[in-house]
Amino acid sequence: MDDVEAFLQSLESMSPEEREEELERFKSQCICPICPTYNDCAREKGELLFCIIGESEKCITDKKDCLCPPCPFARRLSFGAKYTTYCIRGSEIEQRE
Repeated sequence: MDDVEAFLQSLESMSPEEREEELERFKSQCICPICPTYNDCAREKGELLFCIIGESEKCITDKKDCLCPPCPFARRLSFGAKYTTYCIRGSEIEQRE
């Protein structure tokens, strides 16, 4: 089991309230809003943590650049080494499948 799978397993073991708190904590550290691909629609809908939650819901369709590999959250969990552009392509786990 790698860091990504361990992280997701820890989320699954939490109560829904704890999981939401943990995701909100990570959202506060998310650098998606500074990415050139992130747009006003995603901002208005509060879309973040694409690496965990999955692709944008109809907001982001065009890649302008990708900040996934240098993202501190992604690097801490070893994201972005093989898969990137989570906002368009889906979460780390979705891309692995």
